[in-house]
Amino acid sequence: MHIDPISPSSEQEIPLFPLNVVLFPGGILPLHIFEQRYKLMIQFCVENQSPFGVVLIKDGEEVGGHAEPHRVGTAVQIVEIDRLEDGRMNLITSGQYRFEIIEIQRDQSYLVAKVRVPSLIEIENHENLESITAEADELYQNYESLLEQLLILWKTPETIPSVPRHLAYQIGMRLQIPLEEKQQLLEMFPVDQLLKREIVVLKRETYKFKLQLAAPNN
Repeated sequence: MHIDPISPSSEQEIPLFPLNVVLFPGGILPLHIFEQRYKLMIQFCVENQSPFGVVLIKDGEEVGGHAEPHRVGTAVQIVEIDRLEDGRMNLITSGQYRFEIIEIQRDQSYLVAKVRVPSLIEIENHENLESITAEADELYQNYESLLEQLLILWKTPETIPSVPRHLAYQIGMRLQIPLEEKQQLLEMFPVDQLLKREIVVLKRETYKFKLQLAAPNN
């Protein structure tokens, strides 16, 4: 499920969860909550029906201490909570929409940020989006097929979205590339720019995979 803001762009305040993860809207992210500060954060989100932001760590550690996040992340909705006897929690969360951090507040045990959420009109306003989407879709399906040949446990998704932004988000989630490069994709808000960059990456990775499949010891 995608909650895409239509118009205009908006600002809101949400808790942040810095992780060594790059999540796109539409992605499912299981989480194990054991630190006290994040137990409090989840409690706040449940009581206030608030999303929280998943952001890639720029500097610092996931567990304990201070973590500095990148400026763009994805807001997630909690869809399932399994509360354990000792207070720990297992969550299933769903990526909803991208945001850009405007300001971080550090007066609580967990980070809270004022964020800007671009509107759907802002991210999708491009006249050549249909042709760009068609090229990306073809390359992406070929990419998934090659990965199925290379990786025994790799399974192609049952459905590939036709909506440009949803296709771009799925490609972003499925690309097997370094986190920093994924973060660069996440930060490209206009969907045409995101798809164009993904086309470049898909061509590069496809060429690499074809070389691997053609290797004598494959």
